[in-house]
Amino acid sequence: MKKTLCAILATICTLALTAGFPPHSEAQSKKVVVQLAWVIGGLHAGFFVAKEKGFYASKGLDVAINRGFGSGDTAKVVATGTAHFGEVNVPTAIISRGKELPLTVVGVIIGKAPESILSFADKGIRKPKDVEGKTFAEASGAAIMVTWPAFAKLAGIDISKATHIPVEAAAKPAVFFSGQVDWVPGFRPGFDEPLIIRARKEGKKLHFIRWEDFGWKVYGNGLVTNNDLLKREPKTVANFVAATMEGYAYAIAHPDEALDITLKANPELDRESARLSLLFAIDAMMTKASQEKGLGYMEEDRMAFQIKLMSDLMKFTLPKDVYTNQFIQKKLVTVPPALAAELSKLP
Repeated sequence: MKKTLCAILATICTLALTAGFPPHSEAQSKKVVVQLAWVIGGLHAGFFVAKEKGFYASKGLDVAINRGFGSGDTAKVVATGTAHFGEVNVPTAIISRGKELPLTVVGVIIGKAPESILSFADKGIRKPKDVEGKTFAEASGAAIMVTWPAFAKLAGIDISKATHIPVEAAAKPAVFFSGQVDWVPGFRPGFDEPLIIRARKEGKKLHFIRWEDFGWKVYGNGLVTNNDLLKREPKTVANFVAATMEGYAYAIAHPDEALDITLKANPELDRESARLSLLFAIDAMMTKASQEKGLGYMEEDRMAFQIKLMSDLMKFTLPKDVYTNQFIQKKLVTVPPALAAELSKLP
C-alpha cells in the first residue's frame, strides 16, 4: 500500500512538472523574425517549407515570417534590430552597407541577375543594341533606372538613343501591352510572372534579353542580418541560414509540395503566378557555384563587381565585410529530371 501511494505521488509530481514547463527543445526555442523584401510570392517557398517541415524547429528556432515594404525598408528594419534577418536585394544591401548600416549578406537566394529587356517578339529586339531607336516605359524612381546607364555602357548601348517614357509603376504593364512603348525592363522573380501569364492568355509571344548573358554580374535577393547579432550569436545565424537553405533544397526536390505549403500559409496567392515565381527562384539558385559550394554561396568576382558598381554609381567609399560565406554548407542538391526539363523551357 505504501509503495502504491508513493508511486501515485511520483506520477502526480511528474505531471505537475510537465504541465508547468515546456519540453526542453521548446524551452530552448529562440524567437526569430525574418522580414521579406516585398509581398510574399512563390520565390519565398524555402522559408515556408523550412517552417512547415520543422527545419527551423530542429535548429531551436521559432521563426515568424513577415512581408516587406521594399528592400530599402527591410535593410533598415534589420539594421536597427527590429527583425533578426531580412530578404534584401543584394545591390540594396551593398548600398545600405555603403551608408554604414550594420548589415552583412549571409547568403544569396536569387543567384542570377534578375533584370532583362522584355519585348514582344514582333518588335525585333534580339540583342541589347536593338533598343536604340526604341521607347521603353519605367517609373522614374525605379531602382533599375539607377543601374540602366551602367548596363547600357557594358552592353554597348548608346543610351541617348533609347527613349525613356516615365510611367507610374502600377501602369507599366498596361502601357506595355497597349503598344505605347517597344519594351520594358523585366525583373524576375517579381515583375515578369503576371506579364507572362497575360501574354499566354492573349496569345502574344514575349522575348527576353537577360542582362546576365551580357556580363551583368549582379545578384538578386539574399539574406542579411545585423552585425551585432552576427558577432553576438553566430550560432543563431548559422542555424537560420542552414535551415532556410534546407527549405530551398527541399523545394527543389519537391517543387509541387513546396508550392502547396506556400499556398497553405498564403491562400491569397494565385497558384499559376506563384508556381512561376518558384520556378524562377529555383532556376536562379541552381548556379554552378551553388552546386559546387552549396546553396546560397556568393562568388567573389560577382560580389566584387557589384560592390564596385554600386559604390561608383552611388558615390560612396568601397565598403568592407559586405558579405560572408561562412554559414554556407556544401550539400549536394539534385534537380529532378521533370523539373530540369521545365526549367529549360522557361521564357
